[in-house]
Amino acid sequence: MLAPQILRPAAAIAMFAVFGLALWVIHYETRTMSFEDIRAAIGNVGMIDVAAGCGLTALSFLMLIGFDALALRSSGIRVPFPRIAFAAFCAQAISHTAGFAALTGTSVRLRVYGNAGVPPAAVAKLMVFCATAFTLGAVTLGGLAGLFEGTRVAAALNLPETVVHLTGILALAVFLIYATASARGAGIHVRSWRIAVPALPVTIGQTLLAIGDLIAAGAVLWVLLPADLPLSFPAFLGLYVVAIVAGVLAHVPAGLGVFEGIVLLFLPGVPAPEVLGALVVYRFVYNLVPLILAATLIALAEAGRAAGRMAPAIRRAGAGAAQIAPIAFALLAIASGAVLLASAATPAATGRLDLLDGLPLVVVEASHLASGVVGLLLLVIARGLARRVDAAWMAATILSGLGAVLSLLKGWDWEEAILLAVVTGLLVLARRAFYRRGSLLRQPMTPAWVGALAMMVGAAAWLAWFSFRHEALFSQGLFTFALEAEAPRSLRATVAVLALGLVLFAARLFAPVRARPGPPTEEDLVQAERIVATSTSSAAQLAFTGDKSFIFSECGDAFVMYAASGRSLVAMGDPVGPRHAWANVAWMFRELCDAHGAIPVFYQVSAEALPLYLDLGLRIVKLGEEAVVPLAQFSLEGKPRAELRYAHRRAIKDGASFEMLAPGEARLLMPELRKVSDVWMEQRQAREKRFSLGRFEPAYLNRCPIAVVRQNGRIVAFANLWPSAGHEEMALDLMRHLPDAGYGIMDYMMVEIMLHARDAGWKYFSLGMTPLAGLPDNPLASAWSRVGTFIYEHGEGIYNFQGLRRFKQKFLPDWRPRYLASPGGTALPQVGLDVVALISGGIKGVIGR
Repeated sequence: MLAPQILRPAAAIAMFAVFGLALWVIHYETRTMSFEDIRAAIGNVGMIDVAAGCGLTALSFLMLIGFDALALRSSGIRVPFPRIAFAAFCAQAISHTAGFAALTGTSVRLRVYGNAGVPPAAVAKLMVFCATAFTLGAVTLGGLAGLFEGTRVAAALNLPETVVHLTGILALAVFLIYATASARGAGIHVRSWRIAVPALPVTIGQTLLAIGDLIAAGAVLWVLLPADLPLSFPAFLGLYVVAIVAGVLAHVPAGLGVFEGIVLLFLPGVPAPEVLGALVVYRFVYNLVPLILAATLIALAEAGRAAGRMAPAIRRAGAGAAQIAPIAFALLAIASGAVLLASAATPAATGRLDLLDGLPLVVVEASHLASGVVGLLLLVIARGLARRVDAAWMAATILSGLGAVLSLLKGWDWEEAILLAVVTGLLVLARRAFYRRGSLLRQPMTPAWVGALAMMVGAAAWLAWFSFRHEALFSQGLFTFALEAEAPRSLRATVAVLALGLVLFAARLFAPVRARPGPPTEEDLVQAERIVATSTSSAAQLAFTGDKSFIFSECGDAFVMYAASGRSLVAMGDPVGPRHAWANVAWMFRELCDAHGAIPVFYQVSAEALPLYLDLGLRIVKLGEEAVVPLAQFSLEGKPRAELRYAHRRAIKDGASFEMLAPGEARLLMPELRKVSDVWMEQRQAREKRFSLGRFEPAYLNRCPIAVVRQNGRIVAFANLWPSAGHEEMALDLMRHLPDAGYGIMDYMMVEIMLHARDAGWKYFSLGMTPLAGLPDNPLASAWSRVGTFIYEHGEGIYNFQGLRRFKQKFLPDWRPRYLASPGGTALPQVGLDVVALISGGIKGVIGR
């Protein structure tokens, strides 16, 4: 298997190659035209057409909002419609611009719906619902176009008419199979798996919404194209669906270049300048305007929340705005930077340079050069905005404001100046969303990010060549300075951008790597103990097992505990400390991993914190479920606990007695406890685990409360416990017993522990995680989930997964999902090996259990 270090750059190279191919198609199709032809075509698009396009865009987004509303309603989840509209609109506006809807759309919805109490699993189902709706709409609309407009579509695609008709029939067959399964309520069976489908009314509803969305979106481009197209609107819709699907499958952000290249190929009878002009306006109307509106809603929600002057209904609708602001404004920074790069690469609009006659030439020349540099810097710092870095916010605010001024000084580009001024204002309103202190120079640059920057800079360089290729670009020389010498001016800006880009890349590439983290110092342990003393998480006690390093938040009020294993740095659980400090210290850990070239891993994280890990650019897989017993309702009464009641009475009858020892009180009993532990380990031929559990170490155990069970005066079982602050939660760590302890001794000890904790005022008792429990098992589940379910069901010889769950189920716990957050994909097998080796004490521990 290829290492992730190879595959991740390979994926970025593949994306770059697809974009390059699309750019070549555009280059080929525009070989006989000039930039002025395209600018004239853009000017020929009437304001009425643009207004119609905006109205159709609104209709398209209304249909997309309907996806979320229908999905939540069919799931029986009640969310106020204003919040649905806010979440769906922002998610769609962001994913339409950024691409990768499964990641960006899920991330936005998790934040907004999470504030409304919608569980992450329901958000995941909503995303599947939306993806299914788009697929159903695309195959249905494309199928109808292929079947009834096959002649025109075949001519545009340069394919035999029979092939187009058959493809249309097959596409409609996909919808009919799905609808039939939906009507029967039996689902779709694939071998031994069953894919659940919604009821027929829901299927029809989601298909109609998707068709309405595609028709409205396609109509946006249709009204912007020349009126004398050689295609009917239904045939055009079929071609539009093909172009949209190709853009999605290309995995290029927003399908940029891919969508345009395919539309150019599909409309050979239409003058290419008219098509490109319409496509530029289409991108503005359908991508940029919704993104600006989404950022405006987010910024206003943040400003209103900061001022405390927001109406309750509006405040509830915009809940979660702070969580989605970073990605929205990162995209705005990228869009602003791309606009400035394109402007610096192209000539000024006719007549506008004459308005600058009164300015010194050096001001015009310097402004043009600086606008390209500002554009590149906006692209670079967008990464910091996505990470909430306050320095990135400050830089973006200054650069966007400067860009607005430079746009006027270099060529009176008032349209760009307005756009950048709006972006500056929105950044000011959203100030509170960017609170992380950090260095812009240390922001990690992944291969995908570098590839995306390279694509935009490369496109700008091509645009400069395209704009001036008929003017002997190089014959005037790089250092020709005159108001009318636009080709050298654009060439200088392009060269400056390329040179600065290479310098920044080299500086990041050859930056010194920080030393690998070492063991914690005494000061670290003292600081960690102070934070743990106020933590309501019982797992925070893992900080004292002696096998972890710490990274503390900048304010010193939270930490991540972690250890190195293989190529990974593995964090244990969620950050420890107040919730508001989690993002800061989690980002610091992420940056630490980037500095060391290590794979970032968070092990056994909670469902409530998943938006944070999505913010970090990580993917989520389910590990299992933690059994947590609400102690207020715990007792031995009732039929469900008859087995526990019998075991408890039987143990007492056999002479069992229970004692709870406070921290340090078991010091003199350590030799007896050691004997119990050694026999228990020898019987199981096991080694001490580490990292996610404690181990038999007297210094460690003396920190913990210890439950002891005696039988006729002899210690036969013990368990050490993790208490949290505020009597919120107590958890089980080590639990060991002698083989001849007698019937039900472990049930007896657990019952006594919980009764003692309940009477002492504790709210919850954690029995720990059951690995691989509760993983989905169907063809749409991830490969990890299907393999994990198979091991859970058939791996009793490896580990008694089901037996462990049955033991815990006797106490009638709530089952809380636990997850692994990591880069996912091809890195997941490596992460799995590193985590298993870490917990087992190395490869020998894995083999020797």
